[in-house]
Amino acid sequence: MMRLPKLALLLALLPATVLADAPGSVFPQVSAPSSSAAPTTNFARPLVGAPPAWVDVAPLPKPPKDADGAATIDLLGDVQVKFNKDDEVTYYGVAWIIGTAEGLDSGTLKVDWDPSLEVLTIHKYRVLRDGQPINLLGDGSGIKVIQRETRMESAMLDGRLTATMQPEDLRVGDVVELSYSVVRKDPAMQGHAQYLVGPSDGATFGRFRVRMLWDKDKQVQWRTFPGILQPKLKKTAQGTELVADIYDSTAPRAPENAPRRFTVVNAVEVTEFKDWPAVSRLFAPLYAQAAALAPASPIKAEAAKIAAQTQDPRRRAELALKLVQSQVRYLFLGMNAGGFVPAAADQTWARRFGDCKGKTVLLVALLKELGIEARPVLVHTEEGDLVGARLPSMEAFDHVIVEAKIGGKSYWLDGTRLGDEQLDRLEVPNYRYGLPVSAQGSGLVALVPDPLTRPATSVTLSIDASKGLDVPAPATAEMRFSGPVASDVRQKFAGFSQAERTRELRKLWRESFDAIAPGKVATFTDPDSGDFVLTMTGTAQMEWTADLGTRWYEVDRSRLGWGFNIAREGDINTDAPFAFTYPDWWASKVTIQLPYGGKGFRLQGSEPVDRTVGDLYQFRRKVSLRDGVVTMEADTRALAPELPADRAPRARSDLLELAGAGVYIRAPSDYAPTEAEKERNRKSDEAEAKARDKARGK
Repeated sequence: MMRLPKLALLLALLPATVLADAPGSVFPQVSAPSSSAAPTTNFARPLVGAPPAWVDVAPLPKPPKDADGAATIDLLGDVQVKFNKDDEVTYYGVAWIIGTAEGLDSGTLKVDWDPSLEVLTIHKYRVLRDGQPINLLGDGSGIKVIQRETRMESAMLDGRLTATMQPEDLRVGDVVELSYSVVRKDPAMQGHAQYLVGPSDGATFGRFRVRMLWDKDKQVQWRTFPGILQPKLKKTAQGTELVADIYDSTAPRAPENAPRRFTVVNAVEVTEFKDWPAVSRLFAPLYAQAAALAPASPIKAEAAKIAAQTQDPRRRAELALKLVQSQVRYLFLGMNAGGFVPAAADQTWARRFGDCKGKTVLLVALLKELGIEARPVLVHTEEGDLVGARLPSMEAFDHVIVEAKIGGKSYWLDGTRLGDEQLDRLEVPNYRYGLPVSAQGSGLVALVPDPLTRPATSVTLSIDASKGLDVPAPATAEMRFSGPVASDVRQKFAGFSQAERTRELRKLWRESFDAIAPGKVATFTDPDSGDFVLTMTGTAQMEWTADLGTRWYEVDRSRLGWGFNIAREGDINTDAPFAFTYPDWWASKVTIQLPYGGKGFRLQGSEPVDRTVGDLYQFRRKVSLRDGVVTMEADTRALAPELPADRAPRARSDLLELAGAGVYIRAPSDYAPTEAEKERNRKSDEAEAKARDKARGK
């Protein structure tokens, strides 16, 4: 992963979210740098001092009118940023009232920063009680600092520290004031300005201000997202000032279930990058230097081994990808400029671990040694749709993959995945946009996968109920995953021990089928298709429901539709389309062998289904009862990633209609117990009789 951008954090500039959470231990004090100095040493402890001279310290506003009864009442959220030639300085001023006992924990000091790139200075930390200030900060000696590494379980280390202090005698009604500034100099950015900031959706505050300043020599462009912030630009003797300032307001919410490009609201974005090619060019030397191999690099030897095995460039690329995926484990190191700067390929190979950047440059180096054209491509795994709507920025991405060109065709390779053994099985990743890294500079390229040619997920279940309706029935099942889904599921189970894998698999089968008691479970990769397959053998205790003199059983997975919420509380972009997973395709096949060869059994709701809803999903289902075996086959295929808002009510109604149309097996009204059921009943009666005798003291 690339460095997670500060932008997302700043969108929630409120006491509970600006400040990170942690207890701590004390680190030694360091002397204060100037406001424009780079953190040339690792500042492992916050400084204490006055705000920079350019900061306009805001007085406390009146409480917002609509916040009565809240655990905390936000008075002030103030973000001021000064973009200098080589760094940026961000000042934060926040204040809030502790409204109820539930809000007392919010008074704890919790501020995090990256000591390898940032210097944190705390200016004020105090309580106002009955108009009288109580200084909590003092000389800062009471601050404790810890390194939390909250994402360690995901193999991600970012080196960020948290400054924390537990105030004594905090009371309901106290006003907590906190202000601090962060000087950040990231050499990879080369002084380029970029920022995205705004209040969190739905936040109510007395005052919220965004103030950004930059010098005359900086060519900065800016934009606002829909919402409450309407900044004004003015020229000063020093340069330019952009200010949005609002009082006693509640930030409107973004529309629910909308594509990401519609869900960033109430925000201001600035950038010094002219266009996306400028971002591409800035990344290029970082990746080129990291991919350069030493004359005696062992990677060259690995490439030679691959070259000796085959002359086919496609096969060479497959072997190189397998080497990176299987021989180098994933570990993100975000400290010491690791957010943007990849580790050298030789270093990644030597230590046999790396993040997406390290694995990418290693793969690029291997491919180039093998004579294959390859380049890094920056992507965002969750917010690709938003990338195309943003201003150019280095922080628009959270992942990087490789584009390899062979025979005029692009193949998209991801070194952080597992089991991608054949190029023909690789699909275009569904990231919407990617930014190729090149010295010439590249614009955004579309990354939209082709429609699926077969289901991404298919489930088969076979139940042998021939010995009776009320005895445990032998059951076998299979879940088969293809394409990117196969890689994701394979990776999920790859890190488990055998015992953990068995436990997780059994849990998955129980959650998928209520009646199933899993026995033997296993996983394997299909060598012909590359599919990742889960298997299960066990028993099914089928629940036949008595109704009007007969009994019935609903066939598993026979309901096709579902309900989705189309109500939106948000006040912005209310006509935005609804977002759905695309491409997607899942299929099911259930077979049930009935007792007595199915004599007297009948189906209800077995009419075939072939229906398209809202040009969004295609549903198919067919059911049969032949030779005592019920067979139900169904599949659902996504046709589009979005549904226009004006078509949502009809689509929801149609989906609910399908969701209510299950398939049922009706047992004959004169159904007689089988021999196995008679034996089960006899044993049950004997057990009950023994229990009664024991209760009577016999």
